[in-house]
Amino acid sequence: MTEVALFDMDGVFLEGDGTDPRVYRAAAHDALREHGVRRVSDEHASILEETEYRPAMDETCRELDIDRDEWWRTRESHASRRANARIRSGDRPLYDDVEAILELPDHLPTGLVSNNRHETAKFVADYCFPERFDVAIGRKPTLADYRRKKPEPTFLERALSSLSAESVDSGHYVGDRETDVIAARRVGLESILLDRPHVNAAEVTAEPDHVVTSLREAVRIVEDGG
Repeated sequence: MTEVALFDMDGVFLEGDGTDPRVYRAAAHDALREHGVRRVSDEHASILEETEYRPAMDETCRELDIDRDEWWRTRESHASRRANARIRSGDRPLYDDVEAILELPDHLPTGLVSNNRHETAKFVADYCFPERFDVAIGRKPTLADYRRKKPEPTFLERALSSLSAESVDSGHYVGDRETDVIAARRVGLESILLDRPHVNAAEVTAEPDHVVTSLREAVRIVEDGG
């Protein structure tokens, strides 16, 4: 029997539901400067500083005479650099219960799978939990990969492939969003919804297999096999 345990990152290990918007605002201008643009209008700035991709970014990049895909790749890289520095300094802390994952048996294949940038997912796995995870997966710095975020199953499929567990008999994915529940279902994993303070489990319409209020509870379910 193939068993795996996969975990989301934001809202599961890192406090809060995602990267601070200030990181993306600063990274947008880091990327502009790297591409030779020193000043932009307030309108252009407000578009490029958005946390999420917006189609308006395409036209803005054309008006600034920069390649959209290269600018996006550069912005993602700077966002990871800045976000990782905030984690390292403690400005973005871990939840108090994260040490619970150290209780998982060593023989159990484990992975960190996030919609966040791959550079940050790997940093968190290596820096915060050295040698705990067998694989860390996040989005690549391309718009094509940005569009593959959960609830698409792509990132979970990559993790399972890396773990040589494409055919899973049992396993769990721990997340804090409805998209995590849907993605888990699409790859045949049991979903564990972690009801953190920023989560309203009652509003999740895709029914998870389990709802817990702490990572310790989630780990117990994984250890018990569901």
